[in-house]
Amino acid sequence: MNQLNISELQIRIDEVLYYIWDPIGVNYDPCARHEYTSYVPAVLGQLLQHDDVNKISLFLATTIRNSMELCPNTEKCNYTAEILLKYKDAIKENLR
Repeated sequence: MNQLNISELQIRIDEVLYYIWDPIGVNYDPCARHEYTSYVPAVLGQLLQHDDVNKISLFLATTIRNSMELCPNTEKCNYTAEILLKYKDAIKENLR
């Protein structure tokens, strides 16, 4: 197995958070492109610790609830977690 390229994973996390997760619905606005960038380190930490969709999804939902004070869309959090883990695996295997 190849070593995980952390820089590449951070880029992908940032993209996934903006284009897929987007809990406040701003991904149509180019001026809001970096809206979720501050969450990248925490999501990276979760991905480095876990390979479990449910744990990543719960972290995303908890972030929405606690940081944004919104009701999370569980299905969207699950889907986002799946995509993040697929990127992690693809980067590990150098398939990106």
